[in-house]
Amino acid sequence: MRDYLDSSKAYLIAETAYTFEGDKNYLLEQTKTLPKEVNAIKYHMLYNLDEYMVGEHSAYELISSWLLSERDWVETLTCAKGKNLDTLVLVDDKKSVEFCEKNYELIDAIEIHAACVNDIYLLEKAIGFAKKHNKVFVIGISGFEIQELSDIVDYIREKKIKDVLLMYGFQNFPTKIDEIKLKKIPALKRMFEFAVGYADHTVHSDPIKEHLINTALSLGANIQEVHYVIKEGEERTDYITGLDHKSLKRIKDNLEKTSKAIGKIDFRLNEGEKKYLSFRKVPVYTKSFKKGHILKKGDIVFKRIEKAKEQHRFGGENSYLGKKINCDVRVDSEIRL
Repeated sequence: MRDYLDSSKAYLIAETAYTFEGDKNYLLEQTKTLPKEVNAIKYHMLYNLDEYMVGEHSAYELISSWLLSERDWVETLTCAKGKNLDTLVLVDDKKSVEFCEKNYELIDAIEIHAACVNDIYLLEKAIGFAKKHNKVFVIGISGFEIQELSDIVDYIREKKIKDVLLMYGFQNFPTKIDEIKLKKIPALKRMFEFAVGYADHTVHSDPIKEHLINTALSLGANIQEVHYVIKEGEERTDYITGLDHKSLKRIKDNLEKTSKAIGKIDFRLNEGEKKYLSFRKVPVYTKSFKKGHILKKGDIVFKRIEKAKEQHRFGGENSYLGKKINCDVRVDSEIRL
């Protein structure tokens, strides 16, 4: 991931979220079937539920059944590294960061969810891990007023973390199209001078989904995150925005094509543009002239010819006016003096 923070090349993260619902085998299957075109896989890690939410919370009992053991996580992360995937771990509690410390060689990036950013103790512990082990630090930036977000970014900047990714996008199961506001992406990049990624959370079956992902890339978010499920449309947690491995492959292929089309700023003509020049009109004689004729404005007209001998630049006809022809010429032949 690090090499893509200051790049325009497409980078795709498959976000598993809590789609596995505590089923390690489902999570392993997600990891194993992920196509090689996808760059990274993201896991939500939680150990101490009492640190994450109060016992009276309506989801407490359900989420308590989703927690995996350290052994399960090591097996899953080892599987991902065996597939040459970058691994991104979203930590929901301090014990998860401690797991990352113990198994740092299996982890490429650590993330704090936007909902946990105000937990300064968790934030500092995650930042400490990223700095100590030279890992990419990812932070969710949606759901903040601009002044609060500015304060958060200033805090991160003061910590002097080497590699930072601001992840834009939020989950509303699904997020409404008119609430996404992709135009914020280039504005946030200019404002904070950090890489900005886009986390898509639109409904899995909406045809506009992939257009939004490519649009985000064209606006500067080359690092993309998409929810990932084994079977699209199968009801389970977070399924409403999830795509399967075939869809992720298609998305990555299209992102790479879009990235190539965007290209780099280079005003030198490429081979395709040079070939395109052959369609340009060129100056030709309005009629046949004898050697020694002095060209005037009515002697020149512009037409397309089969194969031009020269590249005729804009305004170049003025250089021909008043010049003497040094040989007999035919009507409609290319003017070359």
